[in-house]
Amino acid sequence: MRRIARRVITGLLIVLTVYLIAGNIFLNTGIGPWAINRKPERFSLQWSHGLTWWPGQVALWNVEARGQVRRMQWSAQADHARGRIAVLPLLSRELRLPFVEASEVRGTLDQVATDLQPPPSGDGGWTLRFDRLATRSLRQWQLGPFTLATDGVAEVSIFKQLRGGPLELMPSHATLAALQIRKGETVLLRDARAEASLAIARHRREDASGLARLGLADSRLQLSGTPSGVGVELDSTGQWRGHATAQAGGSLDLDLDWRRGEFQPGGRVELRLPLDADRGTSHASAEAQLHIAINDAGMSLKAALPAPPESHGSLHADLVIRDRQLLLPLQPRSLLPRIDGSVNLDWRFDSLAWLGPMLMRAPWLTLDGAGQLVAELQLREGRLQAGSHVEIPDVQLSALVAGHHIRGQARASGRIENTADAPRAVVELDLPRYEVMSAAAPDIAMVRGKDLRIDLQAPDNVHSFRDSARAHLRFADAHIPDLGFINAWLPTATLELKGGSTTLGADLELDATGSIERGRVAIKGRNTRLRLGETGLAGDFDLDANLDDTDLAVREFDLSGTRLALRNVSVVDAGRTAGENWWARMALKRGGIAGAAPFSVDADLGIEMQNVGLLMALFSRHKDYPGWAIKLADKGNLQANGKLRAASGAIVIDRLEASNERFDLKARLHLANRKARGDLLLGWHALALGLELDGDKRQFHLLKSRAWYASRPDLLGKSAAAR
Repeated sequence: MRRIARRVITGLLIVLTVYLIAGNIFLNTGIGPWAINRKPERFSLQWSHGLTWWPGQVALWNVEARGQVRRMQWSAQADHARGRIAVLPLLSRELRLPFVEASEVRGTLDQVATDLQPPPSGDGGWTLRFDRLATRSLRQWQLGPFTLATDGVAEVSIFKQLRGGPLELMPSHATLAALQIRKGETVLLRDARAEASLAIARHRREDASGLARLGLADSRLQLSGTPSGVGVELDSTGQWRGHATAQAGGSLDLDLDWRRGEFQPGGRVELRLPLDADRGTSHASAEAQLHIAINDAGMSLKAALPAPPESHGSLHADLVIRDRQLLLPLQPRSLLPRIDGSVNLDWRFDSLAWLGPMLMRAPWLTLDGAGQLVAELQLREGRLQAGSHVEIPDVQLSALVAGHHIRGQARASGRIENTADAPRAVVELDLPRYEVMSAAAPDIAMVRGKDLRIDLQAPDNVHSFRDSARAHLRFADAHIPDLGFINAWLPTATLELKGGSTTLGADLELDATGSIERGRVAIKGRNTRLRLGETGLAGDFDLDANLDDTDLAVREFDLSGTRLALRNVSVVDAGRTAGENWWARMALKRGGIAGAAPFSVDADLGIEMQNVGLLMALFSRHKDYPGWAIKLADKGNLQANGKLRAASGAIVIDRLEASNERFDLKARLHLANRKARGDLLLGWHALALGLELDGDKRQFHLLKSRAWYASRPDLLGKSAAAR
């Protein structure tokens, strides 16, 4: 028996000796890190040296662990760590650590750009169970830009099954004494103490991830300390510049109890923040306050912020949230309907850029620059009530409409109006002066004007305004200093403005993305000089363009209903005209513009004109026509119909037919560059004259001219006729 006992003891000693040799070789050579760090991008563990003196018992020095879960990257360092690994559970693919204790612990937690996707789910994954990860010397933790320095005690328990299995954070807690919170070198909270506990029920990734896990959490945070004050100074530009101060008198007292997505009654937040302001020779001290109380019915919030010295204004908020539950991830749409109360604000902001995203879903309308904001808001179930209003006396505005930037200093006001159907929110933006620039040349003003107005309307729900707001933009008689702005949209090889005074006006209705739903654009020209083919013209025009059924995605505009009035038109070459001060009124019965500049036009025209003098001038000089034809040039008004197409640098007028009680006219004309070709038929009772034009060549047809004209092909073809 003794022999057997000696053999058993000898065998155990041999096994223990082999373990001690192999285990310490594993810990103190590259074998250990190689075996553990197989996926260093997800988890890695390094140490300077280690010791194991009994199976499962391990001590490590200068330990550093790193890992990443999705976009969250973490690390932890300790001067020394010791723990125990349960050996028998390894046989059932479970890594169980009954305890790990570390000393002088420091850590980081930060968000990175690279999203490390979790491995695919599968069966047979190892189970990790860490019953007690503890430290009595937690020294520092870095959370993004914030540093927590402390003398803390913490204990964490975790269960996790790999390959997409469940995760559980078992009841864990921490006590942080001598706590200081910094952002960079700026101290935000000092002389603080915190008590925290957290547990998250067992769940899989597909059940809850990210912030949604808080819906499965039980937690309590008690925090008290002295926050840093806020000091502001007025710089040479007239802007307030803020900084943290060590001014005494502030306090923070926080006690929040969270159970499965719901704050528990009795919770509170009490913040008193000292303020210190200098403005030249004047100095003032004040205090900002925040009070949050949680009761059975919900949460109440009161906030007060006084103005800097010699500045009017303040912030006062008194709100009630009629629920203790927060749906995670938190969405304003779910929170707003539960809010009642009031907010009064009168403050000058260094930048008002944050207002633009609140007004518009798409960034077509932006507000920027410093400005004063005055607001009195009454909320009931998340809806602004009648009497709520906002005023901004001066703010820099930029709007992107149809590929053009509108910029200027604006006055802004908003209010809630009661209507027969439901209350509605109205925002009015007035620009006393403004400029319009092309998105392709944002530094060149193509249009300058006065008194532009943008009105926004939407239901009175605060959050839905940006998604449902409709805009009404209008201005009139804006000056166009450079005719190149208009010529960029014209087939300038054939039609080009050469001079004169031109103004632009618009009355447009826009959706929440800034796209034109309908509207009109008015262009007026006075003493305008232009070239049409090789013919020079002068006169006045008024274009009233209809923009209904606009599709900016493909840059298509329906111009049906557009009107063009020509007055005081004369031909620069006196030899081409039978009279002066010609007029005409044109209406697009059906028409549209497609494509970017220079655009293409396809339209059906209805024309009322003074006489046929200008049409005859486009075909030939005055002296080339027979005498009886010249006499018809001033023989009364005509009604005409035809088709127009402008595309690829050419202008085509086809199937133009005009008549009155004395004569009739038919024409087709193709203008490209400075060359014209086409056919003209002029009839007076039994007489008829045909003219065939091809550049500089002209051929008159006096015999059977009507039959000749009927034999000539249409310029636009049957497909155009069918449209």
